[in-house]
Amino acid sequence: MKLFFRLGMLLLLTACGDKYVEPLVFGAVTWPGYAPAYVARELGYLKEEQIHLAEFSNTTEVLRSFRNGQLQVAGLTLDEALSLRHSVPDLQIFLMADFSNGADVLMVRRGIRNLSQLRGKRIGVEKTALGAYYLTLILRAANLSGTDLQIVSLPLDEHVRAFDSGLVDAVVTFDPVRSKLLQQGAEMLFDSSKIPGKIVDVLVVRAADAETHKAQLHEFIRAWFRALSVIQQDKARAYPIMARQEQVAPAQIEQTMPGILLLDKQQNLRQFSGNPSALLNISMDIQRILKESGMTTGGDDLSQLINPRLLGGASLD
Repeated sequence: MKLFFRLGMLLLLTACGDKYVEPLVFGAVTWPGYAPAYVARELGYLKEEQIHLAEFSNTTEVLRSFRNGQLQVAGLTLDEALSLRHSVPDLQIFLMADFSNGADVLMVRRGIRNLSQLRGKRIGVEKTALGAYYLTLILRAANLSGTDLQIVSLPLDEHVRAFDSGLVDAVVTFDPVRSKLLQQGAEMLFDSSKIPGKIVDVLVVRAADAETHKAQLHEFIRAWFRALSVIQQDKARAYPIMARQEQVAPAQIEQTMPGILLLDKQQNLRQFSGNPSALLNISMDIQRILKESGMTTGGDDLSQLINPRLLGGASLD
């Protein structure tokens, strides 16, 4: 986790001014789906004294910081958000960032040519809802069970080292780790394009924070979609910023982005509309899979999970 020292300084400086405004803090791991926030910061669309971005090396730290109240907004996969409701029952989704359409991957050593050959192998996976959920989907596709292989719990920032040292034969991961492992000679055996609509990234907030930080959230949403427009229409401007954020070459961003469907405001509105909404239907489907797989989730009642009001109130004009 980085940048909380800067946050403390911002709090101090802001408090010394005429009017104290507590910053809204957004946190997520490095992932292209969350790039609009960081591109918005670099292009000056966000007022840092009002909206602060914290960067994390793994999802476990994001979840811990959100639970502890250090973050008002977090970027999570939908399955992680559903599991987080167990400890944060008033959690709400207010924006969909993206659908993964090939960006989440299973990387393996050369010689492992099909999913059935995973039997008996050591598979590294982050100990999060996404890791467990995605691994379950892979095992279903392979017609294997968790007892057919050796599962090694690995934080995201240890995937490259573990693969390089021979600790694991495969890892469930995503960029920038994917690109680094390709350079080490790993091969991609499975990706999220085989399970469309199953891996969704969302932005979450507590219901109380959605009210107390409403103005800042509207500003954040406007900046998000403004930066998203730059990403989609001006790659020469956006991709170098994203590459610096992920500490990879711009060419690797070019290779990664086709595997991610970033959702603009109109696409978000379509996902949030209807009774039940498309987003709620996806959430119920994922919750069913999580429960069938024995993974802990929040309560069955998802009626308060989705908050479309913030999105609808954030004019882009």
